[in-house]
Amino acid sequence: MRDPHPVMAAVLALAASRRATVELTDETLEVRLGLTWHARVPRASIHAAGHDPLRTISIGAHGWRGDWLVNTSRHGLVVLDLEPPAPGRCLGWPLRVHRLHLSLADPDAFLAALGVPRPAA
Repeated sequence: MRDPHPVMAAVLALAASRRATVELTDETLEVRLGLTWHARVPRASIHAAGHDPLRTISIGAHGWRGDWLVNTSRHGLVVLDLEPPAPGRCLGWPLRVHRLHLSLADPDAFLAALGVPRPAA
C-alpha cells in the first residue's frame, strides 16, 4: 500500500487531533474533537441523559443518521437524546445530531450538572 501524499498526511494528522473539549454552560453544551468534529447543543434540546452501555473499540468521531459517538477513550461514556436535533459539523460537512455518545473523565459529575432524566430503555 502506498503512503498518502505528504500534504494529505499532514491534513489527516492535524484533523485527527485527540484534543477534545466538552463545555457545559447554563445555555449550551459545546463538544469539539480537534478540527474534525464540533456541535453546539442547546441545553433545552437535551431530553434524556445517562451512562451509556455502548461498548466501543474505536476512538474519534463516528456517526450515522444522526447517532454520533465522539470519544477519546473507551471508558466513561454517556449518551444524550436530543430533540430537536442539534446542528454540528464533521470535517466541515454539516450534520444533525439526534443522539450523542460522549466519553468523559467524570461522567457522574457531568450527568449531575446536566440534571436531565435518564434515557428510556
